[in-house]
Amino acid sequence: MKKIDKFRILVLLKPGDNQPAIERANEFARFMPDIEVTACRIVNDFDEVTKQSLEQQMLRELSAIAKSHPNIQHFVPKILFAKNVPEAFVQEAAAGDYTMAIISANRRQKIKDLFISTIDSQVMRSISIPLLVVKDANAPQRLERVILLAIDFEEDNHDRQLDEVLFQAAKIFADEFNGEIHVANCVSPLNRGYMGGNSSPSKMLSPNAHQRRSDIHQAFLDEYAKRHGIDLAHTHVAIGRVDEEIPRLCAQLEARMVCMGSAARSGLLSPMNSSASELVLEQIKGDIFVVNDAQRYFTDEDSSAEN
Repeated sequence: MKKIDKFRILVLLKPGDNQPAIERANEFARFMPDIEVTACRIVNDFDEVTKQSLEQQMLRELSAIAKSHPNIQHFVPKILFAKNVPEAFVQEAAAGDYTMAIISANRRQKIKDLFISTIDSQVMRSISIPLLVVKDANAPQRLERVILLAIDFEEDNHDRQLDEVLFQAAKIFADEFNGEIHVANCVSPLNRGYMGGNSSPSKMLSPNAHQRRSDIHQAFLDEYAKRHGIDLAHTHVAIGRVDEEIPRLCAQLEARMVCMGSAARSGLLSPMNSSASELVLEQIKGDIFVVNDAQRYFTDEDSSAEN
């Protein structure tokens, strides 16, 4: 993986006083004082007449935020004017040399969200750098909590590079907060009428019919855990829907964070597509760390080695 010379975090600020994302960045800075935090305020209600006065107002607000978060020793204010907030934030994340981004979770309104995607949903689906979504800055975040790494080895076109990026992220969080990594292999129930996904581990469709499907997936998981030095007692195979099993494991383990990939490779029914991470976010108490694109975090040499 590419060597990170400086850990730079891009934070999306919300209007108002409640700022879970910057609160989490402030907590990180307490343990990692060298990190640089860019606090980004995107103004979407403006015109050419009010733009200058709004910019001065935002600068004052950002100065107050910096003073109220003293752990952040390297605070960079940034003001953007754009009508589309998630699009502007995603573009800034791609253009800047940021290590990761942090945003706050939006409150879900079930009926409305069927027709209008929330800001966090739009960012989660399109951002090109690792993203931490903070649901509740006041949720218990004590040390020695579980970092749950969710991987689907059954997914069609399984991305091993993404697995490595997720593991490295989980390891960083675990090391910084004295936590322990647990790995969950969540296996969605097979539907013989659904032609997507990798059906080779299926007891019904595989030549290895004498093996239970859960045993096959436990073997996948054990191999991954051994390769990364993870205690085999910290591995979990769950048969069921991702948005049901991951929250259940989080509650059981009192996890402070879930790390998972997000990609829409196999359509709406893909067990680890972008909507799965959003559904998990709705039901857990901790944060969710999402990676959409592993490729930019590998050197050309690493990429050719994979091929």
